[in-house]
Amino acid sequence: MGHISIRFAVFVLGLSLIVSTGCLNLGEGTKQSTRVYMLSALSSGEVEKEVRSNTGGVVIGLGPFEFPEYLNRPQIVTRVSPNELKAAEFHRWAEPLKENFSRVLAENLSVLLSTDRIIPYPQKKSTPTDYQVTVDVVRFDGTPGGNVSLIARWTILGDDGAKVLWVKKSSFSEATGGRGYEELVLAESRLVTALSREIADAIKSRP
Repeated sequence: MGHISIRFAVFVLGLSLIVSTGCLNLGEGTKQSTRVYMLSALSSGEVEKEVRSNTGGVVIGLGPFEFPEYLNRPQIVTRVSPNELKAAEFHRWAEPLKENFSRVLAENLSVLLSTDRIIPYPQKKSTPTDYQVTVDVVRFDGTPGGNVSLIARWTILGDDGAKVLWVKKSSFSEATGGRGYEELVLAESRLVTALSREIADAIKSRP
């Protein structure tokens, strides 16, 4: 009886190891790979048919930018409810979102205003600017398969930053058009374009 009990115990131990190894292999085989994303800028071809303004050559100082702390992370943050956010572990930004956002906004303004003279913050005092644009992002997130939202306060300054010309709070919302993170990022890119157009239109309206 003793030998039978020992053999049975060895059999059970071996079976447990096989099952455990199988589970581990299954877990490794189903690991999710991390995907990275970037916001996209407006191309010059997208505004070819628009009325050109006389702003070509204006010098624009862009920044500083303010971003909410909840977006200061590599994971893409989505909204579960008005009071709950979710950071997607396997869907991340390719670079800090604040830097990506500011660079895309600069590219968009360059296209919309027909100028290559966009100077990122901080600007040198020796470089005069026609306008300086500051942006404070209040909200920039959304729900896969739902809507994305951008709320931002922005200011346009003149006389090398000494005079306030325009102050506005803009709010944009748009459907993602799909349940994936790629669709969500594309929709967020369109929101940055919408903000860029408002800022560009304000500058175009100046004498």
